[in-house]
Amino acid sequence: MKYLDEPTLDWANAAMSEVSVGDRVINGRLEAFSCKKAGADKKLAKSLEAAYQQTPDVGANSIGSLADSNTRKLLINLISTMNASFPDYDFSDLKPEQFHKEVDLRLVVNGVNAQLAEIVEMDDMGFLEKLWESVFAAIAPKDCEIYSYIPDMDGCSDPFSDGTLWSFNYFFYNKALKKILYFTCMSRSIFSDTSIEDDEAMETEDSENEDYDDGDEVMNEMDW
Repeated sequence: MKYLDEPTLDWANAAMSEVSVGDRVINGRLEAFSCKKAGADKKLAKSLEAAYQQTPDVGANSIGSLADSNTRKLLINLISTMNASFPDYDFSDLKPEQFHKEVDLRLVVNGVNAQLAEIVEMDDMGFLEKLWESVFAAIAPKDCEIYSYIPDMDGCSDPFSDGTLWSFNYFFYNKALKKILYFTCMSRSIFSDTSIEDDEAMETEDSENEDYDDGDEVMNEMDW
């Protein structure tokens, strides 16, 4: 997936980056991608296509059956978008049932607005109105199919599962433009971030102590 620079989204991305609200931090971003694939994307698409063709259809879900080539193409596009947006994670094993087709744009807008209510309270310049103006200018949502991603809260295999209070992920898929607008946002406790930093610091300290102990053993074994 090729990242598309959309200047109309710059304001929204700046407004949703690292917003501190009490004991929480909210991070959101809007990114546009072309569905045209090249290089590693083509390799991933071929690999997923082969795997899906061998996967038995385990039942209905809102995005369609894997027996349908259009469903497979859609799933590949959604996964490729997430891989491009979060390069430190691999979403290749996501299942069709982890995505949901949204049938009402108004419900999506209302859901996003409700989650971002805390940011709205801190902004006197019509935050939500400007936010959706940016979205409509970038992708024309009324011409899109809209999908959401449902994280596996038990698997902790993605950035939305570990220490996250809430998150949302929406994909505005404009088939005519061969373009996807990915809207992702999450809220974390500042204490969760502190805990992660403390754990990392302890791991580093333990590693340094092990190195020090190993050095002592080596020195003790040397024949002076």
